[in-house]
Amino acid sequence: MQILPKPPVTRLLLPIVAAALLLCAPVSARAQGGPNLGAPQVGETILNRDVEVRVSPDEASRVVMMLPRGKTVAAFGTPRRTSWTQIGLGGRDVGYVPSDSLDSIFIARTVASRAAVVGRQRWTFPDGTLRGTHVLAGNAAGTEIKDGKKRETKLERGAVLGLLDVQGGKARMTSESIASIALPPEQLLPIIGVHDYDFAGSGPPRTFYAARVGEFLTPVEAENGWIDFIAAAGPQYAPYAHFIYPTMGKDSMTFSLAFGPLDRIGVNNVCVALSQRMLDCWIVEVESF
Repeated sequence: MQILPKPPVTRLLLPIVAAALLLCAPVSARAQGGPNLGAPQVGETILNRDVEVRVSPDEASRVVMMLPRGKTVAAFGTPRRTSWTQIGLGGRDVGYVPSDSLDSIFIARTVASRAAVVGRQRWTFPDGTLRGTHVLAGNAAGTEIKDGKKRETKLERGAVLGLLDVQGGKARMTSESIASIALPPEQLLPIIGVHDYDFAGSGPPRTFYAARVGEFLTPVEAENGWIDFIAAAGPQYAPYAHFIYPTMGKDSMTFSLAFGPLDRIGVNNVCVALSQRMLDCWIVEVESF
């Protein structure tokens, strides 16, 4: 895969995808149909929902942490006459979760989140600086603040916007023509890179996939996280392009680390292979605009 030089970045450190989106060969792994399908009680497992980890196998016991759906954990066993399984992270016991919240690592993964690549001319100014951080996934309306006054403003699908902050579950965005507009985060896709394709003619498919392998507080931490990931997962992943992009919470923002491009089967195989090494992996569907 050819990776074009990164443009000067004013807000985020984001890589650029510039090769055919589906040419990277998937990493082979056992993706489906392995043993212990359902809810294995010992070994590598993934969580099939967000769960509270409790200090003992009892619904009334103290919650020690929350873990998200898709998290890779080690199952240490299920105490007799209970429906709870003891789990661990990093080789240490962390507590108990409902046994039915655990799935085999070989189960087919679902898409956990979405992102976008945007045409170079729409994403960057002539000098290479970024126009924004997100693209609007569909037509939407939001509250714009202009000259100290609020007004309802309509935006079209594909609009490129820059993230200012997240407050009260709303994303405050900006653009060349809008100083500030509040939009629901679920209407926005983070931009992970650019493309040079004309989709009016022949070209690669508009959708590909990436494997998300971490979440960090800053872009610098995410960049260092890629180095740590290669050291833990193996050098076979180093040739892939890695993506660093903002992820919005209710009142906060973190930075996700992913790599690709991959096809749908390939990304599932990659996630299974990483889970076998006790590494987290979530599937990201990436759409081209």
